[in-house]
Amino acid sequence: MKRTLAVGLSPAIQKTITFKGLAIDSVNRSTGYRLDASGKAVNAARVMNQLEPGSAMALCPLGRENAQEFLALARADGLPVEAVEVPGRVRHCYTLVEPGTGRATELVVGEPDEAGEWDKLADAFLERVSVSLDGVDALLFAGSRPPSWPPDLPARIVALAKERGVAVMADFHGPDLALALSRAAPDVIKINEEEFCGTFGYGFPLAEDELARLIGERSAETGSLIVVTRGSRDTLAASRGSGYRGRVARVGALNAIGCGDSFNAGFLHALLSDQDIASALERGAWCATRNALSLRPGSIRDPDAEGEGLR
Repeated sequence: MKRTLAVGLSPAIQKTITFKGLAIDSVNRSTGYRLDASGKAVNAARVMNQLEPGSAMALCPLGRENAQEFLALARADGLPVEAVEVPGRVRHCYTLVEPGTGRATELVVGEPDEAGEWDKLADAFLERVSVSLDGVDALLFAGSRPPSWPPDLPARIVALAKERGVAVMADFHGPDLALALSRAAPDVIKINEEEFCGTFGYGFPLAEDELARLIGERSAETGSLIVVTRGSRDTLAASRGSGYRGRVARVGALNAIGCGDSFNAGFLHALLSDQDIASALERGAWCATRNALSLRPGSIRDPDAEGEGLR
């Protein structure tokens, strides 16, 4: 079995709430809700373990004030999480789902930055990453960097894994990705179309042919396999200049939150299983589609069928 360490700096306690319909500036009564340990890296680790139990572990910083709540939710999912305690609280996110309409509204409530020696915390976090890389085949770094963390922390984590001979998949963008590329290019970069354009300085949106050409150029320049997702449209990718296209099935989505994370899990799991890029794109798309049909963020299972549905 190939093992993956999924690292993220933005974990969340996700509350998914269902409504018959939402009306702005009015009282709305829910029909049920569920709570999950979430965040891009955590969601991807959960899906990888659903594909192959024991294949992934998540590592993230947790605010000490509600870290135990997050860890209890992860344990209930059978999801192993390594935590580095930091000041403050784990943020909350709320997904307002209207079944039957295809609408899901996401509310991200960032906890306020807490005073702390964040440079020292970054060193401690990097040390925990270093220890956790032992026996690992791949590192997935996914999600945004809260401003309290040093700007170079994602680049340092990517470089550390590369120095240790561990394959790296990156799902972050902008200046943080540009800095990582300047130090040690990830083996795989998975971002969406707008993030790709913003990171590399292109106008958004681009014509599809132009987008495909530029993905090919940047993959040849960086030596990375670059995968650009585009929602319900075909995924475009390139490896060292050679282009690929992944078909995306259109489904009546229940909750699209976590689809990108589920894609990451399926794609990386397929690559680690020695499947080719075309097959990995297909597997990633299948996982994303399965996630869209579930209320749980970052899942390819039906929680209602498992007796883990709404409260």
